[in-house]
Amino acid sequence: MSDELDRKLIPELLQTTFAVSLGAAFKSVEMMKDPIGSMNKMVSEARSLLTIPSDAGEGLQKKAEAVASVWMEKAAAMVDECKTAGEKFTQGK
Repeated sequence: MSDELDRKLIPELLQTTFAVSLGAAFKSVEMMKDPIGSMNKMVSEARSLLTIPSDAGEGLQKKAEAVASVWMEKAAAMVDECKTAGEKFTQGK
């Protein structure tokens, strides 16, 4: 049963990894087309990562948890965006 699971899981994992990597490369090339606009977007994204949300709650731990949740949300959205962009190249025509 373990071998059967590995045979199904490994190719899917490799394809997903390849799609995310290809999508990230595509997004990088797209960013190079408009360096000023890309820089503005990167600065605003970095600023949003360092801003404590207004609904963070009291205390250092609550604020740290709120910032960490923002980071995880942004990271998941970025990976999904790269995966979607990369899947356009990996799907057969």
